[in-house]
Amino acid sequence: MRIHDPFWLYFLMVVPMAVALSWWGVSRSEKAFHRFISATLIDRLADMGRFARRKRSAMTLGFSACFLIFALARPQYGVKPVEVTRSGIDAMIILDVSKSMTARDITPDRISRAVNEINKLISALEGNRLGLITFAGESFVECPLTLDVSTLRLFLDTVGPGSIPSPGTNVEKAIRSAVKAFATSKALSKVAILITDGESLEGDVTGATQLAADNRIVIFPIGIGSTSGAPIPEISESGKVTGYKKDESGETVISRLDVDTLGEIASATSGEYYLSQGGSLDLTPMIEKLKGMEKTDIREREFTEYEERYQIAVLLALALLLFDYFRSVVVRRPENA
Repeated sequence: MRIHDPFWLYFLMVVPMAVALSWWGVSRSEKAFHRFISATLIDRLADMGRFARRKRSAMTLGFSACFLIFALARPQYGVKPVEVTRSGIDAMIILDVSKSMTARDITPDRISRAVNEINKLISALEGNRLGLITFAGESFVECPLTLDVSTLRLFLDTVGPGSIPSPGTNVEKAIRSAVKAFATSKALSKVAILITDGESLEGDVTGATQLAADNRIVIFPIGIGSTSGAPIPEISESGKVTGYKKDESGETVISRLDVDTLGEIASATSGEYYLSQGGSLDLTPMIEKLKGMEKTDIREREFTEYEERYQIAVLLALALLLFDYFRSVVVRRPENA
């Protein structure tokens, strides 16, 4: 359950004070009544039960006020499917989470910069169906194509180096996973945004790229890193760098941005590639190109939203008020007979 307008809940603090003040007023009146009216006349002149009724009414009104305030805060729980019509493209973001993405030739490191750029892309492309695939030695669909960007961001927050246990960098498997993810897509424009340092150490990238082209999937590679390269840090559980990855001969491994591979992938699928220059990366031209691609109107039932439940609180408040009213009528009726 969630509260849509929690501001109203602050008024709940006023209700006990109001009830206490009313109770105190009734008690004071009752004491004054006893002080000035003799016990002999009390039974003749007044219905002593009225003080108790006024106290009960104060409590009832207090509870009713609480329910009404709670209703104003708009409690919501449960979800309902919402049919949404959207016009846009389908874009699958493919993120390299291999160890080479921890290299620090870009501040603070390649993977952090990549996640930052993805968040910008999500904001810029909201309204289109977006998905997320991560890969290292294997690939995994973290989030299928969806219009719900908040869900996509939740998945993005969980990824990082080590989120895929299989070591290595296999761009081929990542592209093939994207092709499968688009299998049910009816979009006229299908895009894969590949964010990597380009070093594919395994697989047949050319074959996977051709498969994407055959399925009319346009790939926009984004190169994260520098052509001069940087060592791959060994990071402890506490987040400290304890050393650098070495090859079999004991030499420090230098990870470099593979521009040629990214260019070949883009060219084969009619896409364009973008590179980080001096640590900066401007994806505005790519975003504008994506926004200009042919869009598709698709009606979906992907979205869910919280169901309004304030009606229950309103009904409880009205029930208490009606109960108090009819109880007072029933009690007074004999007096008027």
